[in-house]
Amino acid sequence: MKTLVFAEKPSVGKDIARILGAGNRGNGYLEGKDYIVTWGFGHLVSLGHPEVQNPAWKLWSMNTLPMLPTDWKLVVLPASKEQFDNVAKLFNRSDVNLLINAADAGREGELIFRLVYQQCGCQKPFKRLWISSMTDEAIKSGFDDLRPGEKYDDLAPAAICRSRADWLVGMNFTRAYTKKLNTMFTLGRVQTPTLAMVVNRHKEIMDFVPKDYWEVEAKLDDFSAMWFNPKADEYPTRIDSLEKATELAESIKGKKALINSVKKTAKKQSPPSLYDLTTLQRDANSRYGMTAADTLATLQGLYEKRKVVTYPRTDSRYLSEDIFPTIEKRMACLPPEYNVYLGYLRNNRPKKDKRVFNNSKVSDHHAVIPTEKRVTDTATWSSAEKKIYDLVVRRFLAVFYPDHQYMSTTIVAKIGDDSFKATGKVVTDEGWRELYPRKQIPANSSDKSEKASDSTGDDDENIQALPDVKKGDERNVIDSNLLTKKTKPPAAYTEATLLQSMETAGKMVEDEELRDAMKDGGLGTPATRAEIIEKLIKVGYMERDKKKLIPTKKGIQIVEHAAPEIISPELTGQWEKRLADISHGKDNDADFMKGISEFVTKIVAQIKSSNTLRDLAATIENTYGGRNNTQKSGITQNGN
Repeated sequence: MKTLVFAEKPSVGKDIARILGAGNRGNGYLEGKDYIVTWGFGHLVSLGHPEVQNPAWKLWSMNTLPMLPTDWKLVVLPASKEQFDNVAKLFNRSDVNLLINAADAGREGELIFRLVYQQCGCQKPFKRLWISSMTDEAIKSGFDDLRPGEKYDDLAPAAICRSRADWLVGMNFTRAYTKKLNTMFTLGRVQTPTLAMVVNRHKEIMDFVPKDYWEVEAKLDDFSAMWFNPKADEYPTRIDSLEKATELAESIKGKKALINSVKKTAKKQSPPSLYDLTTLQRDANSRYGMTAADTLATLQGLYEKRKVVTYPRTDSRYLSEDIFPTIEKRMACLPPEYNVYLGYLRNNRPKKDKRVFNNSKVSDHHAVIPTEKRVTDTATWSSAEKKIYDLVVRRFLAVFYPDHQYMSTTIVAKIGDDSFKATGKVVTDEGWRELYPRKQIPANSSDKSEKASDSTGDDDENIQALPDVKKGDERNVIDSNLLTKKTKPPAAYTEATLLQSMETAGKMVEDEELRDAMKDGGLGTPATRAEIIEKLIKVGYMERDKKKLIPTKKGIQIVEHAAPEIISPELTGQWEKRLADISHGKDNDADFMKGISEFVTKIVAQIKSSNTLRDLAATIENTYGGRNNTQKSGITQNGN
């Protein structure tokens, strides 16, 4: 008897087959003495379109809504039918007595296998290969530690619920709004609230009215200081009156500045946490302008083909304790250009710090780190591969470096009755920042004073060197500068900032620990967020303008007229949290689906009875040409 291994992709299947000694090529599989290895092309099977679930649903009609299947029917994807037929024969081959699910180790991989298993009508026992890297050693170790298939009987219903909930929301709301508005509008459980965040930010920018304000800088003998209001909690340096600012700038010239206080504080900044997929995508977008989809594709290639990084679609930024004994070997396998940073770590060997190694914060997979495969040369790699690998390696080394330490100095001086402040910074130990050239400090570093809105997080070049002064010293006011400024609107979303908002369901959260606590309640998962962004662009709801993401007129319209519940990031985040709880056996899948069905029924009824939407249809008819636009949109009839 033989064991059949099912991998998610041909490339992974061929690697596994090589290690298992399955070298005889068959039709869509490889076979050896003890093992047969086959594969999918991602999904081979999916939920059937409405007409498959119920022939009466083939016609797009308000009368058939809501569509609520009770006996969910599966279909083989047409493009994968030949391979599915090959797989089905192997699943049911008489000499196969055990299956191994070797699809990607996560929720979607579990779904891919379980749907094929169900569609094949197979009832044979199966085990689970659960690995975090594609090196030969990791694969061999995984086969030595195969897990019972039933261990993931909670993950499977979570995956199925996700798939069915997306079907119910997407199919019903797409048809309802398309029929009501007489032109093609697609909606989705995750894509619509994501679009809403971009639209709402765009409206804030469009509605913003800039206002002039002024700041006054005093030029002293050997440093400069900025006027500030000690009683102001917000914007203490801002002066709203040009007359007042001009008068102040002129009045301080030639006067004496009395040093009122000198405060020196030793500060330190811990290394940023290791990468999960979302934070890596954010950094790659901020620093290199790479899209989330490009970053994921590059990382996937480094994982599957190069085998130099661990599993990419992870939501954890920690390592499990069993990884600790492998750390020094991973460092020894890095290419020569990192030797300059390894000297410190050879003299100061990594410690099992709870900030890095924490079993309780590792779910399906640990953070993305280099594997134990030796890399001697990256000359043949693509530019994108080098950039992403470099991000992963530097972050991996940085977490074992000491804190960045510096002395922060704040001088407050009095010029007459007015207060002026100067700040300075002297680095006492570069620490982990040695790994990053200036203007390359990670956006999500843990120092709250660092800017998290861009990729630099480093204002050192703008901080002056301050003289050694003490309270009671005096300085001459040599000159003054009157600075004219304008209030600024909120920044348009980039993929980096949109990914962060998706991660926290629209709440702007800078604190790493709080973000980590909220990750189960974000929009989508690390594995799907890039796909959602690309889909919104593909269907014409959003456009890229360099790094910015800008909604189109059609995207704005669907958000303006969709029910509030549909565009709510909080509601979608709550659903994602429940899916995560189902995957851990903490929630009930039947209750979740009952709630989704009730939600869909309620919203469809609102759409049917809405006079506002009926009035809007005439406007959209003139704008888009009505139903003819369905064909131009490039969207299939089922609304996917």
